[in-house]
Amino acid sequence: MDTVLRGRDGLEVVIGRDRPFTPIGERLNPTNKPRLQRAYDNGDWAFVQRDAKRQVAAGARVVDVNTGDPHHDIEESKMRDAVRAVQEVVDVPVSIDSYTVKVLLAGLEVSEGRPIVNSVPFEADYMDELLPAIAEHGAAMIGMCTKGGAAMPETAQERVDNARSLIAVAGEHGVRPEDIVIDPVCLPIGANDVYGPGLIQAIHTLADEDGVNMSIGLSNVSFGLPNRRSLNAATLLLAIESGLTAAILDMTHKETRHAVMAANLIHGHDSFSSTWIQNFRSEEAAKERRAERRAAKNDA
Repeated sequence: MDTVLRGRDGLEVVIGRDRPFTPIGERLNPTNKPRLQRAYDNGDWAFVQRDAKRQVAAGARVVDVNTGDPHHDIEESKMRDAVRAVQEVVDVPVSIDSYTVKVLLAGLEVSEGRPIVNSVPFEADYMDELLPAIAEHGAAMIGMCTKGGAAMPETAQERVDNARSLIAVAGEHGVRPEDIVIDPVCLPIGANDVYGPGLIQAIHTLADEDGVNMSIGLSNVSFGLPNRRSLNAATLLLAIESGLTAAILDMTHKETRHAVMAANLIHGHDSFSSTWIQNFRSEEAAKERRAERRAAKNDA
């Protein structure tokens, strides 16, 4: 099953089991990023655009746009401006990200191509308001395996049951299964020993039995633990091998970028290892430039 997204100029990004893994760039989320939050608040769209371009240059195939506090009075206009700004400088599809329906709808209004909405919780009122707009716009969506009023799912079976129910309800609102990417909910594995196995088994089951596409918020897995980037990269490789087809992550982190590229190479999605080799050469060239700058500074 393929989920097809499009950028402003028609660039297609296809999420699927037999496709290259789809990295969704997470950096345009101002949580714990005061400089980015100021850029959003002050309309410094050049700063936002630089970060969007940096993520695409590092390998992001979709750029997530999250403008921050969903309770702020101007959040809708801010989302419109942010989506426009990002689409001016990158041709990849956008992911419109908020917990508030009005903000998501504002992003959909101005998005070009075929975006993806991130993310839709399994809550009746929320889905009743948002899903018809997603279907009308022809967008895709990331649906979370969280059930309204219930605790976060811990076991694989809870995740699988919630995912199947969400897909059924979304269908009643006109959203096709191929336009749904399931988020099986990645929880901090340091908090409970069942979180890691539950996630991986749910990905296995949903991929093998249901054939759905899936995405996780990768950085959640390592929250509260040391050496987070290495843990994120290891989790990502396990999840991809289990059937994960996309993830919201930071491709500017070398460990994550290497994991994505290695998975694509091993699965036959990097012809003649060209992307792997090109990335190596780019990293080596960057090292040389940094060394030259340090040497010039020392000589000054």
